[in-house]
Amino acid sequence: MKSMKNVLIIIVFLAVVAPLAANDFNLPPGKWWEDQRVISRIGLTEEQQGQIRDAVFLHARRMIDLKADVDKAGLDLASSVDQKVFDPAPVRAAYAVFQTARQKLENERFEMLLEVRLILTYEQWQKIEEIKRRMQEMRSQRSPGTRSQGGQRPQRDRAPGF
Repeated sequence: MKSMKNVLIIIVFLAVVAPLAANDFNLPPGKWWEDQRVISRIGLTEEQQGQIRDAVFLHARRMIDLKADVDKAGLDLASSVDQKVFDPAPVRAAYAVFQTARQKLENERFEMLLEVRLILTYEQWQKIEEIKRRMQEMRSQRSPGTRSQGGQRPQRDRAPGF
C-alpha cells in the first residue's frame, strides 16, 4: 500500500511539473514589464506597461483560485489512494478531478500569455525571446555552487527579477 502511494505521488508530481517544463511559450519571470532595462531593450511604451500590468493582475487573481483547486484535488487524490480497503474507482474519479483542475489552471495561464502577446509587437516579442535565450544560456553556463573570490556568486548581465 505504501508503494502504491509513492507511485501516485510521483504520477501527480509529473502531471503537474512536466507540462510546465516542456512549455516554451513563456515570459520572463517577475514583473519584467517594470524593469527599466527590459523596457528600454524591447521598447515597451507606458501604455503597453499598463495593459500588461492589468492583464497579468486579472489572470493572476484567477490563477490563485485555480491553483487552490489543484492543491485540493491533489489532496483528495492522495487521500483516495491511502485507504485501508483500496478501490481504484474512487482513485480514478479523484484523478479525473485533479486533471480537470490542473487543465483549467494551465488554460488560464495560457490565456494570460496570449493576452500579453497581443499587447506586444512582433519585434518586441522577438526581443523577449532573445532575453529568454540569454537567460537560459547563462543558467546552463553557471554550475551549481560556483563562487567567485570572497564567496560571492559572479555577477551576470541580467535584469533584476530574472
